[in-house]
Amino acid sequence: MKKQAIFFIMNILLFVSCTKEESLNFTPRSGDYLPMQVNNYWDIEHTETITINRTKVIDSKIYFEFIQASDTSYYRSENNRIYSRTATGDEAVKFDLTAKVNESWKFQSWNVTMVSKTDTLLINHTKIPDCYHFFFDVPEMADEEHGIWLAPGIGFIKLDCGFCPYPFLNLIEANINNRKITFP
Repeated sequence: MKKQAIFFIMNILLFVSCTKEESLNFTPRSGDYLPMQVNNYWDIEHTETITINRTKVIDSKIYFEFIQASDTSYYRSENNRIYSRTATGDEAVKFDLTAKVNESWKFQSWNVTMVSKTDTLLINHTKIPDCYHFFFDVPEMADEEHGIWLAPGIGFIKLDCGFCPYPFLNLIEANINNRKITFP
């Protein structure tokens, strides 16, 4: 009986030690694919941190000011579409959360395509399910295409670009609605 108990415990320990996938230290709110609140930030490897600095009213609409290095953009969400603009530019849909897979639209000079709504990403041994993958391309240009993945309750989770020294860039850490997210 003693040998069976020891064997049972050793099997459990072996199973647990071989399981590398971990869970997030954060429970995402489903459906909120780009949480917007002042002081939210996304630290993505090999890039400058994206930070929501403040809100700003432009053309009678409230936007969140996103800063990354010396770039400033303004985002707002309405009817499951995330609009973006510069301070002097026109507003356009950057992320259409209602789009069907393979559906495309125009964002500034970019053609944006909803590639997937069901990607499960593995970020440093942590599974992130139900990610939306958007592909950006300017057909007249070469090597500018890139992808952005948004995760529910987190927002920016992964970037890719074929012309970058690091083609796949994963989220390292984020602050979402006063909750810090890290990937163990």
